[in-house]
Amino acid sequence: MKSCVASMLAGTVAIVSSSARAETTAGTPIPNTAALRYDIAGQPIAAQSNTVTTVVAERLDIALARRGNEPITPATTSIGLVVTNRGNGQEAFALSATDGTDTPPSRFAIDVDGDGRYDAARDQLLASAITPSIAPGAQLQLLLIGDEGQFDGVQNVIVARAVTGSGSPGTAFPGRGDGGGDALVGPTGAQGQIIVPTIGQAAQGSLVKTQSVLAADGSASAVSGAVITYTLTASIPGPSSGVRVDDPIPAGTSYVPGSLMLDGASLTDGADGDAGTATASAIAVALGAPVDPVIHTIKFKVRIQ
Repeated sequence: MKSCVASMLAGTVAIVSSSARAETTAGTPIPNTAALRYDIAGQPIAAQSNTVTTVVAERLDIALARRGNEPITPATTSIGLVVTNRGNGQEAFALSATDGTDTPPSRFAIDVDGDGRYDAARDQLLASAITPSIAPGAQLQLLLIGDEGQFDGVQNVIVARAVTGSGSPGTAFPGRGDGGGDALVGPTGAQGQIIVPTIGQAAQGSLVKTQSVLAADGSASAVSGAVITYTLTASIPGPSSGVRVDDPIPAGTSYVPGSLMLDGASLTDGADGDAGTATASAIAVALGAPVDPVIHTIKFKVRIQ
């Protein structure tokens, strides 16, 4: 049975529950007993079978996102994050960060008041960069903290992994789930990653692209019918004008209609009033003329033919 991280904050707003979930909670026992009834010489007789019990396995899944899209510069001292437990059991998550330098920011804290700024008198530093256990469907607001000048890498890669285990979807951890049941890695691999570029005083714009694959069986196998989600992180220096991102749909795939998103908001595929367009051959997003440096995140999906 896995251990529970006992550092929950009582009476704060840092942990937020989402809507009710229909999925059975991990660790729930499901007992079953059958009955046998019959008559002998007109006398009813009854007997019961032995009881068999199944413990619901824990599915390990996570979502990691950044709060806000303000640019990160060497003067930045914290990055706001939110981690969501998308599994069906209580789970803690291990956090890490790299930025391509020898001394990346490595301290994480619970953002108790959710203001996106670290306050040593109120926010709670996380020992060993491990969160408290988070309930299924709940979110925890966090901060990655650095000293001024420490966010000086080209990009900050922030990762959160389930403490129970992570890996390829379907990977099993026998006996390590809630209630002594098994734990199974879900579609997200029980790992979330975001990339936050740093904009220097005279930085050029940059565009970072990542991908994730989800097959029908829940694995990350790039087989026919699997869906690839592309994430584009555009770091734009200001002032700029005519900013636009174009991305062709790769050969051997087809665009998933309605999947284009900008900063978490859905865009329509047609050429209408919003910033995006998507066709069978390409997606395009117009980002306008930002006065100040800004970071935008674009997502879309394709299906392997």
